[in-house]
Amino acid sequence: MSYLEKRMKLPVVRGFMLGPVIFFVSQFANAHPTGNMITVGESVLWSYINPINDLNHYACVMIWTKGTDPRVYMQSDHAASDYMLYNKQEVIYIIERKFLRTSDEFQVRVLKSEIGREPIIIWDWFEDDYRIGEGGFFMLSDHEMIFGKYPNIYVLEKGEEVTKYFEFEHPIKRIRAVEDDQILLLGDSSCYLVRKNGTVVRRWHELIDQEVVNAPMNRNQVFDADYSDGELLFSYWGRRSFDLIDAAGNHQIILQQADPLIPHWVTFWNGEKLLFSSSFIFDGSTPEPHLLLFSSQGSHRAIWSTQ
Repeated sequence: MSYLEKRMKLPVVRGFMLGPVIFFVSQFANAHPTGNMITVGESVLWSYINPINDLNHYACVMIWTKGTDPRVYMQSDHAASDYMLYNKQEVIYIIERKFLRTSDEFQVRVLKSEIGREPIIIWDWFEDDYRIGEGGFFMLSDHEMIFGKYPNIYVLEKGEEVTKYFEFEHPIKRIRAVEDDQILLLGDSSCYLVRKNGTVVRRWHELIDQEVVNAPMNRNQVFDADYSDGELLFSYWGRRSFDLIDAAGNHQIILQQADPLIPHWVTFWNGEKLLFSSSFIFDGSTPEPHLLLFSSQGSHRAIWSTQ
């Protein structure tokens, strides 16, 4: 029996969801942190490593507001660490993960913050067998979270065991809380907009072009997606492109990139779009960031880039 079959009434959750993200390179040394990108009011936050050429993989959260330069919002004290982010309006929830080489295990904790305030720990370190947050997460309350882990969606209450949140007929790679108290589910080649009980509101099929050749790392896949006002925005890793399907169902490539850039995170923001890529050289160096702000008129400018 799923979690939702046991509960008749669901708490209301509003705000953006964080996508979370898996990089298919070596586990730590040459990969940028598992993470995602969110918007909080007039600011954008995302996960990375600091410094960006750090082979020890000390994770950080970056922040940018228009009229300023990107800066470090918070920094992990642990090597081989990652951050995953979610916000419910102005409140930011942060999953911090570290890898303990001595015991060969992951541990995570959950912090809560607002911009301008020090994060506080609401769940202290505990062993993580599910790679919590990589497939997206959101909080029902300070004591309860929902997260995606292929192929299912799970619920975790603080101090309790993981259980399924609801049954879904297709395998799911990532989840993202979106507008109107709905969830965006990213599957292998499809996306589903669902209510909190799993009822499908809208679906998008055949997002993958089977004719793509030379996909980065041989992975012809959609990496991240966001939904707003009838539109689906997604990063197509396999084609190195950012794509948009409008409310009428028209599909267009809004930005085509070339090697060595690989797209991963996307977010709608105040009528504009944030598009995040990294440059992968595969020469032993760490990936380098490339964050663009894409306007409603189709122009774009770099927010954070080493190019």
